[in-house]
Amino acid sequence: MKIPQEGIAKEEIFKTLRGYKGKDLDWKSGRVMGFIYYPGEKAHDVIDEAYTMYLTENALDPTSFPSLLRLENEVVAMTADLLRGDKEVVGNFTSGGTESLILAVKTARDYARATRPHIKEPEMVLPITAHASFYKAAHYLNVKPVVTPVHDHSFRAHVDAIRDAITENTILLVGSAPSYAHGVVDPIEEIGKLALENNLLCHVDACVGGIHLSYMRKMGFEVPDFDFTVPGVTSLSVDIHKYGYSAKGASVILHKNKDLRRHQMFACSRWTGYTVVNPAVTSSKTGGPMAAAWAVMKYLGDNGYMEIVREVMDATKLLIDGINQIEGLKVLGKPEMCMFAIAST
Repeated sequence: MKIPQEGIAKEEIFKTLRGYKGKDLDWKSGRVMGFIYYPGEKAHDVIDEAYTMYLTENALDPTSFPSLLRLENEVVAMTADLLRGDKEVVGNFTSGGTESLILAVKTARDYARATRPHIKEPEMVLPITAHASFYKAAHYLNVKPVVTPVHDHSFRAHVDAIRDAITENTILLVGSAPSYAHGVVDPIEEIGKLALENNLLCHVDACVGGIHLSYMRKMGFEVPDFDFTVPGVTSLSVDIHKYGYSAKGASVILHKNKDLRRHQMFACSRWTGYTVVNPAVTSSKTGGPMAAAWAVMKYLGDNGYMEIVREVMDATKLLIDGINQIEGLKVLGKPEMCMFAIAST
């Protein structure tokens, strides 16, 4: 295919796009498992308008577009507050959970380079249920993933196995809140304790559950501690575009303090252009996702989020109860939120 010699009319362009899209799954039917997190038509309209308002602005340069820096800081602050961080907690807006996890691993690697320079082959210890993005980060950053088993029935991380896997080369311990496949929260308090005992960083992947679980706790659900109230936890990742219901391209990486966060940064003044300072992986990026995330968090508010959580958890209970009544099927473990795995018996 080539770029057309003459431009195509707007009507024809959108007719073609509608034709392409006609082969996609109809997510509004309610039969798409994952990928789509829809907050309702009114909230969706707010997201759409905010995204479009900042579509052209470039978040690379906060001196040109200071409003984007303000939006980022406020989204980070709201997320940190929800995850019960203190005033020392800092963070950045990223394009998604994968970028947030890559930055968490980079922070651990570069922190180790600064504080433990004798380590030449860094390792991170993660349960087999940890997200695949950790393996991508390991591949990109030359960090060895040391994979540990989970308990057979609960599917939670096996703390003794994590303890046994720690070596002189270990730089990071990982836990999930919850694990993507089973919806269970790892024993973060025990993993954090191991991190403290061994002077290691500890990252909690709360990309899928950080917002949902936090509101469940506010509503009185029994939720294991997984956030910055847990001693030893040094960073958290939280996706706004999952159960925060924003447009795609919205996640937050949080660090316990700015001294840790500086190891996340990249800066370069060695080339002939302008000085490059990137707190995240990407450089140029539209301000749309940032504005949309800010807008939906402000629009829904605590009460709006809790209303959605209540509806989702009511539906989850119906599903789990129904599945467990079907002969030959069962839900694995005891999922903490609305994600769960089904097995045949």
